[in-house]
Amino acid sequence: LDFYGTVLAELKSADGAIYSFYEEHLADFETAYAEMYPETFEEMRTLADALQAHCRSQEERTLLSWPRVFLAQLHMQIANIGPKQGECTSVVIRPVNGSIIHMRNWDFGPRPDALGSASATVDFEEDVEGGRFTCLLALTHISKWTTCMRPGSFSMSLNARGFGEGHERGRSPAEELRLLRLGRLPRVEVLKQVMRARSFDVALAAAAEARALTSMYVILANGGEQTSSSAGGAVVTLAGNGSSTDVLTMPHRSQADGWFLAQTNVDHWVPVAQNATSSHRREHVKARLRALGPGTTEAELFAILQDKAVYPEGNQGPDDGRIFRPSTIASVLMRPAEAIYRPLLWQALPHQQSPLEENS
Repeated sequence: LDFYGTVLAELKSADGAIYSFYEEHLADFETAYAEMYPETFEEMRTLADALQAHCRSQEERTLLSWPRVFLAQLHMQIANIGPKQGECTSVVIRPVNGSIIHMRNWDFGPRPDALGSASATVDFEEDVEGGRFTCLLALTHISKWTTCMRPGSFSMSLNARGFGEGHERGRSPAEELRLLRLGRLPRVEVLKQVMRARSFDVALAAAAEARALTSMYVILANGGEQTSSSAGGAVVTLAGNGSSTDVLTMPHRSQADGWFLAQTNVDHWVPVAQNATSSHRREHVKARLRALGPGTTEAELFAILQDKAVYPEGNQGPDDGRIFRPSTIASVLMRPAEAIYRPLLWQALPHQQSPLEENS
């Protein structure tokens, strides 16, 4: 029940001073969201009201109060609180036969079992004729579109970026609030702008031009008409301090590894090292792909996401290279050109069924 309490406790233990600032200035953050991003703010309000409507005791109403729900929605502004060894793996593949494949492991903490139980695939219908896209959502974070597909156009996944050049770590919470008021985009707004694009090229431009408040990776797969010069996919690295944006497109077929992109939670240009968190996981994915080759089956490719082995063999360091982790909530396979969206749920609370399982 108290999922939000667990999230807030981790935030507080990570940096009590920053957490206290957010608590003390919660009304200022509310006002900033309400004025700058009214749709997102209203979604958060609606979520909190719905939770309150289902409370059966005063204790539950306290645990699911608006301040606690709202604070938890801001967790990626307050700190990157995923598992210590990073979170999420995204892969874009151009197979020999068939359309572009985009697959990802969605990892998060704390309480991946609670998030799994509160996850569902949601279809978004737009006013424009034919406008539709699908996302896997954790209903606890109703505005966070992290794994989405627009049929016939493109797919998108989000990976956290917890460190690196141009990272905002060390920024004061007062400066965070100032930048928010100036219009720097929270993570959820970047993702919304990308998914509201109607083509891969427009989505890529939206991601690359975003002035993001927090660092992140936006991974895109091209589901539109392919030509010899088309980019099959791209990884956009956004720096939270606004200093730079890096766009890595899938290499040409003629180049080495010209049929895939693999992104974890470390910048793609950073060499593998124990102090480069999730770099061994990135290299593990690449090694598995090279061993299989571009002519392998979809099922064999998707199985890479379920690899629990350390990498390289015998690795006993903290960055152990495991692809499938205790924090992995779901694996998702998307083929936007064929409108295939296939989520597999791995985590749920005991004796409870996720909405994802109910709809599968």
